[in-house]
Amino acid sequence: MRIKEVRPSVEACNEAGWFAFDFMLEEPLSDADILRFRSMGSFLYLSSLKKPFFKSEGDYFQVKGIKGESHFRAAVHGEHRELLESIRKRLEEAEDPEKEISNGE
Repeated sequence: MRIKEVRPSVEACNEAGWFAFDFMLEEPLSDADILRFRSMGSFLYLSSLKKPFFKSEGDYFQVKGIKGESHFRAAVHGEHRELLESIRKRLEEAEDPEKEISNGE
């Protein structure tokens, strides 16, 4: 999965101490891309929906997106903004579609 750009999201959540960012991708999200998020935290993938949706979350982050879209959203707690770079690196380094992203715990 190649990330073109990470930009602040239009979704306002910073009043609660959280900051959201949109990860813009070179290609639409596939099943293999989405399944890379399985081991980051709790994981939900509703693959049978007309627009399949996924969400992965932990204590200080949340990632969500829709299969076929060329972006996904990640939100992190303000005191843990380093998680954004960690998410980015793990996705870009995961060349094997079966390789999962670990939450580092």
